Amino acid sequence: MTILRKFDSSTAAADAIETLNQTLPGRGLMGDAPVGQRTPVNLSPTIADVTMTAFAPLTGLPGATIYVDGTETYQQMYGAGASLTESSCYVLQTNCTPAQRKANLTTAFGTDGFSTCRICIGASDFTHRGQTGYYTYCDDWDGVDVTMPTFTIQKDREFIIPTLREALAINPKIKFIASPWTPPAIMKTTNSLIGRPDGVTSYFIGNTTNYTAYANYFVKFLKAYAELGIPIWAITTQNEAGYTPPTYPGCIWTGAQMAAFVNILKPAMSAAGFGHVRVLVGDHNWHNLSGYTGANGGHLVRDVFAEVMAGDLVDGAAVHGYSTTGKNEFELVRTWSRNAKETHFTEMCLVGSLSNKVSLQQHLANAIIGGIRAGQNSVTFWNLFLRPLSGGRYQPFAPSYAQVAPCATISTDGNGTMVKRPEYMALVHLLKVMKPGARRCYSTTIGVGEASLEVQNVAFANRDGTTGVLLYNNADTTKSVSLIDGPSGLVSYLTLASGDIVSVNYTAPKGVPATGTVSAPGPVTGLSASSVSNTNTLAWTAPAAPDAGGLGGFLIKRGAAAGAATLVVGAAAAGETSFADIDVVAGTTYFYQVFALSAGGLSASSPEASVTTVGATTAVPGAPTIAVTPGNAQNVVVLSSAPADNGSAITSYNLYRSTTPGGQGTTPLVTGVTFPYTDTGLTNGTPYYYTASAVNGVGQGPKGVEQSGTPTVASANVKPGPGLLISDDTGGNAQTAKGAFPGSGWSNTSYTYTPATSASSNRNAVIGPDGVTQDASTQTFTNTGTTSGYASVECGTPTAVGSGTLTGSIWLRGKVGGELLELTLMADPHTNILKQNITLTTSWAKYTIVQPSPTAANKAVLGVGYRPNTFNGSMSFDSAWPNLTK
Repeated sequence: MTILRKFDSSTAAADAIETLNQTLPGRGLMGDAPVGQRTPVNLSPTIADVTMTAFAPLTGLPGATIYVDGTETYQQMYGAGASLTESSCYVLQTNCTPAQRKANLTTAFGTDGFSTCRICIGASDFTHRGQTGYYTYCDDWDGVDVTMPTFTIQKDREFIIPTLREALAINPKIKFIASPWTPPAIMKTTNSLIGRPDGVTSYFIGNTTNYTAYANYFVKFLKAYAELGIPIWAITTQNEAGYTPPTYPGCIWTGAQMAAFVNILKPAMSAAGFGHVRVLVGDHNWHNLSGYTGANGGHLVRDVFAEVMAGDLVDGAAVHGYSTTGKNEFELVRTWSRNAKETHFTEMCLVGSLSNKVSLQQHLANAIIGGIRAGQNSVTFWNLFLRPLSGGRYQPFAPSYAQVAPCATISTDGNGTMVKRPEYMALVHLLKVMKPGARRCYSTTIGVGEASLEVQNVAFANRDGTTGVLLYNNADTTKSVSLIDGPSGLVSYLTLASGDIVSVNYTAPKGVPATGTVSAPGPVTGLSASSVSNTNTLAWTAPAAPDAGGLGGFLIKRGAAAGAATLVVGAAAAGETSFADIDVVAGTTYFYQVFALSAGGLSASSPEASVTTVGATTAVPGAPTIAVTPGNAQNVVVLSSAPADNGSAITSYNLYRSTTPGGQGTTPLVTGVTFPYTDTGLTNGTPYYYTASAVNGVGQGPKGVEQSGTPTVASANVKPGPGLLISDDTGGNAQTAKGAFPGSGWSNTSYTYTPATSASSNRNAVIGPDGVTQDASTQTFTNTGTTSGYASVECGTPTAVGSGTLTGSIWLRGKVGGELLELTLMADPHTNILKQNITLTTSWAKYTIVQPSPTAANKAVLGVGYRPNTFNGSMSFDSAWPNLTK
């Protein structure tokens, strides 16, 4: 990103353009002028032509200089649009005649070119049904049958499906992005569809049954919609998985759970013929997904991308744009793009009684220009249609809180009249310059985001050979812009009033250069570079004008090493001798050169200047919000809401504890804590009180609100009685089991590893499932090839098992969650193998496998190994209480 000095036009727009036309060298000899269209901030008129000069040779560049190079391209763009929620579909179906509905859908998906559309998998907050009408497609699931036999999309057939089919008839290429607000209630800790019923947070219960059933849920949805002629282009795994709304559906997931789910979901989709459907994770606000804030939500993307199998299966991330203004969020998207992952912007709306200007700043400056410049591949806003304001809210909408504005309203007077809002017009202008198949191309960044009061822009190279540029004047004054076509070096001029949106399209400029004596200018001199507050500032002395045409301005190039300044990062007008580069990273050294421009071309290279970027002024972070879940002799503390980082990345958290309210003191229980944190060795029945603080590069912030938890004994976490074998030590390799060593080479707890670099450690030193006794061990499986090798933790029966059902069980807990394992039951040495796939969470869980008819004369072995062909590297988990019973 580059930022140039502000230029305020002192001449009325029309007079300024005419003056420039008269003074351009070679006037009239260049190609056609670019085609520009404008929408003012008051939306009156919604679209109007804007005057631009014909492309001509460079001459005294006024105002903001934007250099566009359609030959330097970046990410593929897939389109833009808005969401057809159940509320949107209900409005179209009930407040429009069939003809009116078709006209409104034709305007959006035909004339205005909307090409993406987000839809909901089950109910969202926007429904006509009221707060008692929220639903999923399998609300009566029994929690056992993973085929979900009662699955049905019947409620979608009322208003949603007819509307989607009508839209597809208008534009068969619509890309539908489908998102769930909640899984069935039985899959959640609260057994409620609401995100935070009665103040209690709803967490997803990560176990094999839920993962498998929920994957089938997605597959059944994709199949049901496909059978109705509605193809789904992408799905997101959970809407805002780091937020628990108090009055509408929601669910909290961890990154490890999401990775484990993706590992089951994507193969299930592929097996059903839906492998082409993109799987996106995150689907949350930029700041909630940002590594800069240290939010738990950041793991919803980062951890999934990092997990070996899930990282290959997931296609990218989805982001929302609420509560953000800074470039840190845009840098996060850049990180994902560099990792060859797509990023799709899936939700934004104006919340509260705010102005058109605020709407454009949030939707156009942040979500469109800032996000696309950072690497986003599509932009989809929230409700496409709602009814006009009534009772202080746009209708219909189930929860009762502030105005939540749609992209357009549909009148309720029987005329079905569509009224377009600023959000809608931002999409219209984007789609005028970003044609199907476009790629973003290089253009000078003069600031990004709502806080930058500049002329912001983003540019596209279109398949038809045209170049499109979207401009937005977020300043409070009229601005002049010099638009330079990079390949030709020719320039066109225009002005933008405050709040103007302007879309510009042009083909490669043609014509003959200006006649007369022209020559390239000499090099600039005295180039210097300095840095403060994440901005590198250059200053130089301009050369003399080479001829009567004068200097046209300056191009600034940057590199990462001496002698490698090849990237054009901006331009400056002829009268300017300074430039500020904000597309920089603190602590990084950059090398710059500045070239003078005239009708005769570029000057020779200037002397090189370098500078190491200095970070911005920062403050300590805000106070984090925690939640406490009691267990047996332990409490689990989670970070439910991360604080603002206040300009410096959060590096760690400190956790404080006491047994009296407010008694935590100044000494942390633990520093550098990683959430969720399990506080063990506690006394059941005693309340414990916790607070936490965050630490960034400036220092430690304030403590958050105190939360408490009282440990209790969980009846499920009770050590089993003696069976055919019970071991106190799953890693001791010694006889601590009931009974004698089995014969024929079996041991009661043997560890067979291939390769032998796998290991057992912390034997009888890990607190087991009861939360008190240290009778668990840590196992580490090491695999150097994803297609070979196996490791198992084994225990055997001392005698032949005889006839009848044989049941094996073992307690396991993942170190990071999402570990993919295989539970086996073997009769005789490694024969008659029964296998069961399991996915670990970070909590202790009992896993069971049953062999109905073992061979009567054989002994038996219980094994736990890594799931073949799923990882390459090391995997660690804890194990306890293996048992075989009949």
